[in-house]
Amino acid sequence: MGKVYFKNTSDWKKISAVLGNRYDQSEERINLIAETSNYNIEFDNSKYDHLYFECDGQQTGKVYPGSLSIGIEYKRNENLNKNLTYLFSKDRLITGRVENFVLEDTENLNYRADKCKKISVFLPNTYDGVIPHDILYFFDAQNLFGAAGDYTKNGDPYGSWQLDTVLSAADKNIIVVGIDNADEYREKELFMDPASFGSRSEALADENYSEGYLDDLSAFIRNTLHPYIKEKYCVNESKIGIGGSSMGGIASFYCGLHEMGFYKYVLSYSPAFALYEMSAFDTWFKKIDFHNNTLPKVDIYCGEGDPLEKLLLGASKEMKQVMVANGYPDEKIFETFDTEKPHNEESWRLILPQSFTYLL
Repeated sequence: MGKVYFKNTSDWKKISAVLGNRYDQSEERINLIAETSNYNIEFDNSKYDHLYFECDGQQTGKVYPGSLSIGIEYKRNENLNKNLTYLFSKDRLITGRVENFVLEDTENLNYRADKCKKISVFLPNTYDGVIPHDILYFFDAQNLFGAAGDYTKNGDPYGSWQLDTVLSAADKNIIVVGIDNADEYREKELFMDPASFGSRSEALADENYSEGYLDDLSAFIRNTLHPYIKEKYCVNESKIGIGGSSMGGIASFYCGLHEMGFYKYVLSYSPAFALYEMSAFDTWFKKIDFHNNTLPKVDIYCGEGDPLEKLLLGASKEMKQVMVANGYPDEKIFETFDTEKPHNEESWRLILPQSFTYLL
């Protein structure tokens, strides 16, 4: 059981909260009296998995709160000149800081002219250098949190993932190590090498995907970045996670299984599995021992709200079947598919509370 706090920043006069279950299509509508700017909804995540608020045809994005107590607001996005749904923390101030640095690795980052990666580390207010914190490695640091607690203003037009807000609601001791993937190497370093991994899908037979250096990037994280983080910060190595979306979604999935036993959970949103024929994954799985207790939990999400998500949805739905057929435990794979959600940060941040409920 959690709570969802709705901040009525749009001055709505007639508000309804709609709670729903994507499996049995059940819904419950709660009419709210517009006498205040803030509303609290008790959320039973054993009965419902999402909710949204609406007024006279306008509605917030669909939020998956899990068991967290999280706030949402529907407000104007200046970049797009329309309203988007954002998260906020009701009971705790979002305090923390982001430390940025550049890390060189001439061996594993040899494919890059600069041999370097930009890294952003979010340290929550719980971090004091004494209590060990879990580690969550995450691709696309450029749009994870911006400044701590703020929305991205000059980055992605849909705003940030708001990872800091969700971690505050989850009340877990976790630092996020973000890896920047915003430059010209994005397609290559977040992509497995077709020559060694398997056939690319004809649906995306683009020259940008003719070579991949994800093995090298994975080695950079494990052998260079992680030792640096372990030396610089007080960390708990018993629970390390990795996550990302789109190209970062397939990258986190691959790294999580490639470095078997290192990562305890994998968050793979809108993963670009469709870049490859599913037979390539099947062949890869057959080389991995899925009959041990070091397998990470895997959370796969995809939408269907725009052409790109529709393209990615089929392979995302098929992945669990192929994994289970090769011996991966069904209970270690969690799926969410939402036909309404498009391919952007607004969609991803509204799924995060559910994922953290499951993974953490």
